[in-house]
Amino acid sequence: MGNAYKRYDETLVAATAKVVLTVPEATTAIVKSIWVANNAGSSSNMVVTYAPAGVGTHYLVPTAALASKAFVDYMNSGGPLVLEAGDILSVTSSQSDVYVVVSALLVDRS
Repeated sequence: MGNAYKRYDETLVAATAKVVLTVPEATTAIVKSIWVANNAGSSSNMVVTYAPAGVGTHYLVPTAALASKAFVDYMNSGGPLVLEAGDILSVTSSQSDVYVVVSALLVDRS
């Protein structure tokens, strides 16, 4: 496959965890940004998690308020996030009309 930059985007439904990225087999994903835009009429509580090899829940952003008509990059304050094959990145919003865009470099390990 080679290395490739990819974009993953999802529209969130209130109070429902949405899988944004599942890292493919024999691949490492280097997540560069997790952009979230709240287009809803009120603020939203955001939660970002990952599940190593698809099991369990690890909180990257336990709960963070995002104002109406605002956006944030949750990777802005730190380095890249490295995810391994089978890891699952999910985002939950307390409001609908919230959008997520994840940018990652997929590194082929085969």
